Amino acid sequence: MNLVARLRPAVPVAVALAGVLVGLAVASRLLPRRVVLVHLSETGGAAFAASRSDLILLGLLLVVGIVLVWLAAAFFLAVTPARHLLVPHAAFWKRPANRVEMRRRYARYLAVATSASLWFVAALFVLATVSQEGPLAVWWLPAVISAAYVLFVLVGLVWVFTAGFTPTSSTVTEAKAPARTSDAAAPTAGRPSTAAATSGRRATPGARPSPGAERPAAVGSPSGTGPRRASDRAAPPSGDGSRQGPPRPYQPRPRSGGPRG
Repeated sequence: MNLVARLRPAVPVAVALAGVLVGLAVASRLLPRRVVLVHLSETGGAAFAASRSDLILLGLLLVVGIVLVWLAAAFFLAVTPARHLLVPHAAFWKRPANRVEMRRRYARYLAVATSASLWFVAALFVLATVSQEGPLAVWWLPAVISAAYVLFVLVGLVWVFTAGFTPTSSTVTEAKAPARTSDAAAPTAGRPSTAAATSGRRATPGARPSPGAERPAAVGSPSGTGPRRASDRAAPPSGDGSRQGPPRPYQPRPRSGGPRG
């Protein structure tokens, strides 16, 4: 991943940061010395008011805090091992081929949330600038802006963990291609050749031959390659000549000379 691809998720944050800084600069010139953010229409009072310098200082602190939180979160997402990251479809995204895309999506979604926070601060200062008097000096405008920001963050969070990490067809195809190549090469690399296996079996002394292995030529056959015939087989030694059948039971021979007295 080159430098441009690494910095691309930071573009929304840079644009929002420039916008909020311009808003703070304009508000520091146009706001009165005493600024009212929330007007109470019933009593004509103020629910939240501050001096102009304090309000600008508070805005700068909010902007710096948001940027620092974004930098820290982006750093930890970049260095944290993939097995510790919480991501939908973890079996797919935590493969080595898909980890770069997973971290890229996380960085992009984090940048969008950070830019939304910066634009929220800018909107509050713009509202404070235009609502000090006139028909915009109502209490519900800051509430509407705050509710819209909270709703955007919650809906975005739900979308990220439901549809934001759905594997696309191109990503699935790119992930399956190396897997098929490795699966096709694995049996060839791990399986010995037939000739090597046969020679290994022949070289092993005392090993029983396999059913399909070649049998040695029979001894006594005319060609030396065919099986032995029944006539060529040696007859088993027997005391009764050529008699065939089951052996007789053992019978002791009588002793010569008769029984002793």
